[in-house]
Amino acid sequence: MDRSKREQANHDKKVREEANKLKEKGFKVNADIKGFSKPPSIGGYRPDIVATKNDQRKIIEIETEESKNTARDKGQQSAFRKEANQNDNTTFRRVITDD
Repeated sequence: MDRSKREQANHDKKVREEANKLKEKGFKVNADIKGFSKPPSIGGYRPDIVATKNDQRKIIEIETEESKNTARDKGQQSAFRKEANQNDNTTFRRVITDD
């Protein structure tokens, strides 16, 4: 899905904010933005953030007004929720940017 430049900038800003918050809490963070190692694909989709700390794993997907509720968004939600449901100590959170 192609976002407008403005929406992509808002998306990347939110990914960076979320990733940095998790790093400050001691998580090892992989994020799908410049300056971070890319997270592994899950169910054929690459989440925006995968963060791990001890036995905890967080999968986070950021969406914008343009990208929410698209077929891709729904596919990602399904894949990431399935992964979280099948693995103890794994959570999935979807964040919608409000910029």
